[in-house]
Amino acid sequence: MVFQSYALFPHMTVLQNVAYGLTVKNMPKPEAHAKAEQGLEMVGLAGFGQRLPSELSGGQQQRVAVARAIVLEPEVLLLDEPLSNLDAKLRRHVREEIRQIQQELSLTAVYVTHDQEEAMAVSDRIIVMRNAEIAQEGTPHDLYERPNSTFIADFIGDANLVDCDVLEATKNGSTIRVAGKTVALKTAYDKTGPAKLVLRPNHFELSQIATEHSFEASITYAAYLGNQIQYSMSGELGDIFMISETVAQPYVMGDNVQIHISPDKAMLVEV
Repeated sequence: MVFQSYALFPHMTVLQNVAYGLTVKNMPKPEAHAKAEQGLEMVGLAGFGQRLPSELSGGQQQRVAVARAIVLEPEVLLLDEPLSNLDAKLRRHVREEIRQIQQELSLTAVYVTHDQEEAMAVSDRIIVMRNAEIAQEGTPHDLYERPNSTFIADFIGDANLVDCDVLEATKNGSTIRVAGKTVALKTAYDKTGPAKLVLRPNHFELSQIATEHSFEASITYAAYLGNQIQYSMSGELGDIFMISETVAQPYVMGDNVQIHISPDKAMLVEV
């Protein structure tokens, strides 16, 4: 198990910390230390064995905790919020290392986190818990592209949820009525009646050209983030949030725009 707080013994060296579980299992000390050295090399800390935990950075301490766990060759490795004490940039780096180690050793790992992006980045499969029950289980792609409820749609990534009525529902596509317009989607659905249209922030386009199936909106907020622009809009679909990678000629607050829904990307979930 890898704890949120690392749980390293401050009076022991890094090598002694990593070898601790092995010595508790009565492995001879020379053999335990040799295996601990291998564990440190695996997490990129070769040569750090004689240092104390207080001489390491937060990211290095976390890697020591991972090494201490993997040298025991567990059948299942539990990581409980392992990166919560690290800053954002370091978290990305360490989670990549943890994922790489897990794959190299073919370990089964249970990774507990409240960070949705972190869960998506390190997982083969995700279980989302709500009120002590499983809300949905699947691959990161399944949960993002095929949420089974408004809760999952809003919890895994950003989502715009718009009231609509499903007029026709088949395995090949659906027809909905939204904001007074009829729109054909390529989304499979299994029932007619009230539903929620799920629009991810990057699953629709903006222009100033109106069409039969576009929806009018006004830009209420625009934030330039270098490689993308975040927009907030208000209009026929209600309040909408969008991420656009078109940064050359950005819209500004007060601009009137048309929202064009992508028929193959829009999703439907029950109310």
